[in-house]
Amino acid sequence: MALGVLPLLIAAAAAFMLVRFFMFVFSKPSSTNPFEKRCTAEIRPKVIDQKQRDQVLKQGFSKDKVPKGLDAIVIGSGIGGLSTAALLSKAGKKVLVLEQHDQAGGCCHTFIDKGYEFDVGIHYIGEMHYQTESKTYLDHITNRQLEWARLEDDFDEVVFAEKDKEFRRFPVYSGKRNWATSLKKHFPNEAAGINKFFDLMDEVRSSNRTAMWVKFIPLWCVKILETTGLINLFTNFYKWNSLTVRDVLLDLIKSQELRDILCYNFGDFGTPPSKAGLPMQTLLHTHFAEGASYPVGGASEIAFHIIPVIEESGGKVLVRAEVENILLDSESKVCGVKVKKGTSSVHVNAPMVISDAGVYNTFKKLLPVEVASSSNLWPLFKRCDSGPGCMSVFVGLDCSAKDLDICHRKNIWVFSGNDIDKLTLNYLNMTREEAENVDLPLVFISFPSTKDPEWDKKYPGKTTMALVTFLPYEWFSDWENERVNKRGDEYESIKNVFGYKAIDQACKLFPSIKDHIDYVSVGTPVTNKHYLAAPKGEIYGLDHTSERFSLWNNALLRPKTDIPGLFLTGQDICSCGFAGALWGGFLCTGAILQRNVMNDLTEYHRCITSEAGLKKKC
Repeated sequence: MALGVLPLLIAAAAAFMLVRFFMFVFSKPSSTNPFEKRCTAEIRPKVIDQKQRDQVLKQGFSKDKVPKGLDAIVIGSGIGGLSTAALLSKAGKKVLVLEQHDQAGGCCHTFIDKGYEFDVGIHYIGEMHYQTESKTYLDHITNRQLEWARLEDDFDEVVFAEKDKEFRRFPVYSGKRNWATSLKKHFPNEAAGINKFFDLMDEVRSSNRTAMWVKFIPLWCVKILETTGLINLFTNFYKWNSLTVRDVLLDLIKSQELRDILCYNFGDFGTPPSKAGLPMQTLLHTHFAEGASYPVGGASEIAFHIIPVIEESGGKVLVRAEVENILLDSESKVCGVKVKKGTSSVHVNAPMVISDAGVYNTFKKLLPVEVASSSNLWPLFKRCDSGPGCMSVFVGLDCSAKDLDICHRKNIWVFSGNDIDKLTLNYLNMTREEAENVDLPLVFISFPSTKDPEWDKKYPGKTTMALVTFLPYEWFSDWENERVNKRGDEYESIKNVFGYKAIDQACKLFPSIKDHIDYVSVGTPVTNKHYLAAPKGEIYGLDHTSERFSLWNNALLRPKTDIPGLFLTGQDICSCGFAGALWGGFLCTGAILQRNVMNDLTEYHRCITSEAGLKKKC
């Protein structure tokens, strides 16, 4: 008899959970709709004068600049923090954003040195050259001031550069199935497997949004869904996540080279194919399915146009404001933050704190250990680690791009051989001394200045190149506590070994650049720790393994924490990169307002994209 009752109990629990879910989805709360007021501003001319830009991007922290009567404080000015603050501002909230670096933007900032400007993190973004919901959302929080330049149709190119062999090049095309058609020309015997892989991309994409609602239902409901397998009635995301990219490709594709091509851009989330679940790879491909774009004027345009939106409701974005601790009252409820100011500190009070500093920094650095360790998120740190460390090399070339034989408005992914999963893992498991004597397994090459139509107005006769690869943090950890630019000759020598390996690889592909290298700056994982507060020099937050996106862990990584008044935003909440962090900010806003902002955005998007909508007030 007990066995007969169990299914009924499970069904009852599932029904209750669904009622709670649909109450959330279709409720009409009293909180303000952040998309209620439509922005009709015309695009203004670009601000080129750096002093004017610094007045927005580099507002230094001081106690007298802190607005009175704050509704919330955001730690970190990455796109997750800025987007949350901007949406809350659109809902009438007064928000203070605090950034430890000397300018706002996180990975969206740029730096200028020796007459060159470099973008540190934005290389290309999908879904921005036509009116997707993502673009509508970003347009809204920038008051429609952000413009995008589309890259070439073959926006990426995969290059296999093995020693003593000719380079093998494979373009990646935008447009539905164009890439698949190209691949079938190169690999005619793999047509069936290629078709199946592209069908899987469509299938997994449709399941992504439904996978996100586990971040809003009670955790006991999630446990029931996990234990009973009922989650598969609502989404197949977790079924596919249990399979790694490598395993799926082994089943579909016979050619190792084609397998490598189909997961070539795993570097965009940093997890090798044997550790990443299928959804992460397919969602990345679908993000770029219709092409890629670059922000006109450079990445700093993003923060430059979001900050005024935050200020519209009385908020501020202040830099050189290192948050030392999240403050709690006697009942362990968040009540503000402590900001380092010289040799002293300043307490800033607010009833809510939103952390864009990543879950590791938030729980292992900013909260008292007795509070952090009692959170339901604490056990997650045993199961999920930070992503791999990253090295970036910034190169200035003393001539115009039109005088160089380089790729324009696209990216190159260079691999030192086939089986890129094995190559990458073997390399990351080497000692630093071993790695100094072998080729980098992966180098991402980009010429950002060719992507920006405004570049020549600011820097005529100059070109920039950016190179990115992965290096373990441990190789440089001996210098983690040394002052930036003061780490000594040994550190400089070691980082240049790896930096110039990447440059040499670029010179082999583009020999014309060799005699025009005018500036080189190498950023290692400890550089990332200093400027981005990345605990292990990572640029993508938590490692994007299949374990990280399992049902239970995905549900735990929710915007609203179990510490009253503390919320999380950014790429640890959704996924990495600009788009992932942007949507992390969106989910966080919904949790704070206790409102289904997805419905709000969908209606707003429908309104501005329909002819009828353009004729009526939206």
